[in-house]
Amino acid sequence: MHRYVRTGGAALAAALLIGIAACSSRTSGSPSLPPVAQGAFGRETAPNATPTPPITAPVTIDYPYTNVWVTKTWNGPTAKPSSAPGKDTGVIAVKFALNRKTGIYDVLETIKSKLGYVEELDSAIGFLPYGQGIAQIILSDDYSYVDGPFVQIGMDTYPEEQNSFDFPLTKGNTWSAAATHVSYYNEHQSGKGSFAENVAYTEAAVGTYSGQTSFSSLGHNKIQDNYASTTDVSNHKPSVYTLSERAAGYNKLTQVFELPSDGYIDVRSEGRKPLPVEPGTAKVPDWYPGHGALPKVLYSDNFSVTGSATIPSNCRSWKGKSASEVIERFANLDPVQGFYDTYVATYYLTQLASGQFWFACILETYENDTFANGWVMSAGDWGKDSSVQAGSEALIASPLKDKVRSNGPDAALPALTFPSLGFRSHFGP
Repeated sequence: MHRYVRTGGAALAAALLIGIAACSSRTSGSPSLPPVAQGAFGRETAPNATPTPPITAPVTIDYPYTNVWVTKTWNGPTAKPSSAPGKDTGVIAVKFALNRKTGIYDVLETIKSKLGYVEELDSAIGFLPYGQGIAQIILSDDYSYVDGPFVQIGMDTYPEEQNSFDFPLTKGNTWSAAATHVSYYNEHQSGKGSFAENVAYTEAAVGTYSGQTSFSSLGHNKIQDNYASTTDVSNHKPSVYTLSERAAGYNKLTQVFELPSDGYIDVRSEGRKPLPVEPGTAKVPDWYPGHGALPKVLYSDNFSVTGSATIPSNCRSWKGKSASEVIERFANLDPVQGFYDTYVATYYLTQLASGQFWFACILETYENDTFANGWVMSAGDWGKDSSVQAGSEALIASPLKDKVRSNGPDAALPALTFPSLGFRSHFGP
């Protein structure tokens, strides 16, 4: 399985942008929002004031981005790594539209990369009552990615709500954007090496999930590559992966990933021969962060409001301006697929134009680690990195092009928000 992740951080960029533009998943709420005690910057408001969302639609904000990374790859436990740098630049256009009957926003993000791919993320977003204020809630999203002969489409829904940002943005306030989501994606490649893949999964807020994948090689003489698999990941008991490659002449393989013990993770491969791997138990050195135990939470997406800040110089034209600073810390571990992804993103939220409050700049550093964890599709079972991709990304808002309309003094009440990376999550068989 290979959850939705591409080289570099363009998918992350889209998720960050829309997060801001959107919220999480909840039910469509009333277009009427309750009063808030304070605005985004702590300004007192009239007790009966009804705050409006920070963005007045229709409006489009362009975010030129730069993403640079280095990927290191190991072919064995004692091999020296090869190293390959990479860079991606382009523009992400975030277009806000409002359904005035429901009060729900349609936010379309379009990424046009100089590498040649085009990506779209379309989200339904509500600014809904939450506590004594409002929250940005992503109700659903769908996306497409086209890179030459390769096409991927998918959708996420959030049955138990995903709260991305709480307003007002009060210094010291913290929250989690982790949420249960039900998702699918389909991939198709034409031409040389053509294939089709379908993946569906349900993932809990703590990162446990169950999913299934079917893969078909579309080459006329390569149907032996076809397979089906299931994955059941747990954080308190062994995780299980099954793989059926009958067209290749193999019987069903079951791999059981035990909890760590005495510095090792036992990976049992079971089934009747012939199998794609030798049956038996591989004692994989414990590669989990902290070692000694599987983390209780496999997926975390935590936000904290730092308070007022001066925008740094790497935000270019926004350098030196005053903003509200929010820091996001993300981590995602998969004991079956053997990856551990982390990033830290810093958001600078300020007034982009009269009546328009949004983020002017997002700076992010990330690292995507893949381990030789004994999975049948991994590089081996030596328990250390088989690849590490580390990079940084900057998204900087351009001046607004659309005509800006002010909604009056209450338009400044909400703070800007930026949701989590459900979009960038990794799945697949």
